Amino acid sequence: MRPVLAREKSKVKVGYVQVLQQNSNFRNLWYGQLISSAGDWFNNVALLGLVLQLTGNGFAAGLVLIANSLPLFLLTPLAGPIVDRFDRRKVMLVANFFGAVFALSFLFIRDNNTVWIAYVGTALLVSTAAFFNPAAGAITPTIVRKEELFAASALSSSAWGIMVMIGSGLGGLVSALLGRDLVFGLNALSFLLSNLLIWQVKLPIKLSISEKVTTGPKAKSSTWADFVTGLNYIKRHPAAIALLGVKSGWAWAGGVIALFAVFGGQIFKLGDAGIGLLFAARGGGALLGPFLVRPLGQGKISLMRWTICASFLLSGLGYLLFGFSEGLGVWLALISLLIGHSGGGNNWITSTILLQEFVPNRLLGRVLSFDVGLTTLSTAISTLIFSAALQNGISPVTLAYVGAAIFTTYGLLWMSLTVLPAFRINQQSMQDMKEEPALPIKVETKAKRSLVE
Repeated sequence: MRPVLAREKSKVKVGYVQVLQQNSNFRNLWYGQLISSAGDWFNNVALLGLVLQLTGNGFAAGLVLIANSLPLFLLTPLAGPIVDRFDRRKVMLVANFFGAVFALSFLFIRDNNTVWIAYVGTALLVSTAAFFNPAAGAITPTIVRKEELFAASALSSSAWGIMVMIGSGLGGLVSALLGRDLVFGLNALSFLLSNLLIWQVKLPIKLSISEKVTTGPKAKSSTWADFVTGLNYIKRHPAAIALLGVKSGWAWAGGVIALFAVFGGQIFKLGDAGIGLLFAARGGGALLGPFLVRPLGQGKISLMRWTICASFLLSGLGYLLFGFSEGLGVWLALISLLIGHSGGGNNWITSTILLQEFVPNRLLGRVLSFDVGLTTLSTAISTLIFSAALQNGISPVTLAYVGAAIFTTYGLLWMSLTVLPAFRINQQSMQDMKEEPALPIKVETKAKRSLVE
């Protein structure tokens, strides 16, 4: 059952500017996401440049990217149930507080003997995102009206893209001009500023009795049991499995981002600024992708399915061009990353919107957490493979072409799979996901013990 919104729903679709103007809760959440993401990307560019400088090889920089993703998968069995059982706003506030503490650890990296702090600190820092990200995704449908959901979800995804673009670009410049320690300090500050905004988010809804019982902290169920409940829901709905395969499938070639440090710092010889520019182009593409979805397939499940396949092919084209950029210059690299990651951004928002719209709210935190966890596991494995290939002397240009081939092949396979009746994504299969009945559980009342469904 979906939460009941406090105000009457309108049938008119709401635009991006409109949802920010009229919904102060979402506006505060979005601004909080923007500030936190900006700090993250300031930090990532400076840290990659520092590790590359201290170690002199792309594999070490790749390990930072692995540390930046693998903990999200390992914490999935814990993070999802916590997001569904506790106040999601408070989960975000606590995650940001610890993020600020862990962000300061990078100030202690001084030489090759202390480079291990980059890996440990990154793993600890990204662990906070394992709770923050699914909490932000799960809270969004409860603070916006149905007709605002598409615009709100697109803006939430764009927060990441905007700050990869702006944060990476500025982070590279600030790091090069004013030093990396300032960048690390600004990242810690960004978490605290984000909390000032998220603190103002109020939940203008009344949860149903069944949702309070199944998601509240007083529910008598173990974290592991809650996690298994989420997995069982996914197993019962092959359409959900297909949607979970969108981001994680794209991530099987996601290790191509390990090439950024080599292309920016060594091929184009632009140092931290070059790495920042490439990440900025990546963010620009991720930002562009979600805004392409609205006119192409909003509210039309069959069209949204086609945009997913087309976006995989777009990513393949982008990285094919990225390989050509070695001989033609950084300008082609920037254009190719805009193209390639617009496909990734498109896929991210399309699959997220469908999950937010059709997964019951009581299970949404677990499903979104599993989605992120599966994606980051694929990213970590892919990054390890691409980084090891670099370490063993395989040309980064060749690896760019390999990434292009993976994107293209997976997109065609995914499209073929979702044609089959078992995994078909259509109105009926999505409605079946939405109407999943809540399991009956026993609750104590002052008068008697009753059964709530």
